[in-house]
Amino acid sequence: MDRKPEQRPPSAEDAAPAIPDPDQSQPEPPERLPPLPKGALAEKLRWVIATEAIVERILYVSIVGFGLCLAGLMFTQVVLRYAFASPFVGIEELSLLFGAWFYFLGIAYVTRDGEHIHGGILTMVVRGPTGVQAVRLIVTVLGVGACAVFGYFAIKYALFEIQTGRLSSYMRWPKGLWSASLIFGFVGTTIYMVLQALHQFLDLQARLRTRTRR
Repeated sequence: MDRKPEQRPPSAEDAAPAIPDPDQSQPEPPERLPPLPKGALAEKLRWVIATEAIVERILYVSIVGFGLCLAGLMFTQVVLRYAFASPFVGIEELSLLFGAWFYFLGIAYVTRDGEHIHGGILTMVVRGPTGVQAVRLIVTVLGVGACAVFGYFAIKYALFEIQTGRLSSYMRWPKGLWSASLIFGFVGTTIYMVLQALHQFLDLQARLRTRTRR
C-alpha cells in the first residue's frame, strides 16, 4: 500500500503575500523649494538676496518685539486683575494691536522660510519629480492669486481706516495702527510667494532641459 507523501503547511514567509515597498517602487519626491534660491542661482540674484537679508532681519526683530510686548501685556493684566483687582481695559486693545502685528508679520516670515502648510497627497498621485514640481508651481501660482485677491480687500479696508482717522474705543489711538498690519502681512506674503513661484519655475525649467538632453 502506497503512502501519500506528507504535506507540510506553508511557512509564514511563503503564505504572506508580497507587499510592495512604496519606497522602492516610487522615487523620492523632490525637496520643497523655499522662495530664496541657493547655490549658483543665488549668485545670479545676489542683489535680491542681499536686500532680502535686511528685510528678514527687520521682520525677525519686529516679530520678537511684538511677541514680547504681547506676553508682557498679558502678564501685566493678570497681575492687575488678580493681585490688585483693578484691570486696565486698554490692555485688551493693545493686546489686539500687538497680536495683529505679530500674526500678520509671522505669516510673511513663515512663507519666507517655505514652512507654511502644504498638502502631502500630491506625491501619492503624481509620479516623477518633474511632475511633482510642475504641480507645486501651479499650486504656488494659485496661492499668489489668492493672496492678491484677499490682500486687495484687506489693504482696501486698511487704507479706509487710515484715511478716515477712526480712533479706538478706549485708548483713542488711530485704528489705522491695527489695520496697517494687514498691509505689511499680505504684501510680504505675496512677494515671498512670487519669489517661490520664480524659484520653482527655474527649477522646473532646468529639469525639463536635463530630460530633453537625455
